[in-house]
Amino acid sequence: MPSLFSVSSPATAFQWWFVVYLYVLPFMLYASWAALSILDLNEQSTKGGSRLLWGAAVLLLPIVGGAAYLLAAARTLRPSSRYAIVFAGLIVWLIPLAVGIWLAGGPLGPKALS
Repeated sequence: MPSLFSVSSPATAFQWWFVVYLYVLPFMLYASWAALSILDLNEQSTKGGSRLLWGAAVLLLPIVGGAAYLLAAARTLRPSSRYAIVFAGLIVWLIPLAVGIWLAGGPLGPKALS
């Protein structure tokens, strides 16, 4: 059964754009938000269970854990910076993804983009 990565030849620009936004960008968001969250956890002077719980949430809950930590508990970044990091990342990912799904015109499957 073909997957979205087995694009028909010749692959169109829309197919490549959609694959990048559907598969690659969420990993990049997870990596950047998790890295910022772990750096902030490392900078905190308090020791205790809350750091371990937040660290586990950041690593085990992809995208949601890092975003929740940055919005709720991060201390070394200014609040405006934290909100900008999270909301700009979501906008950059979700709006083009929604447009791509709308342009695909229906349920997505291996033959929808060919």
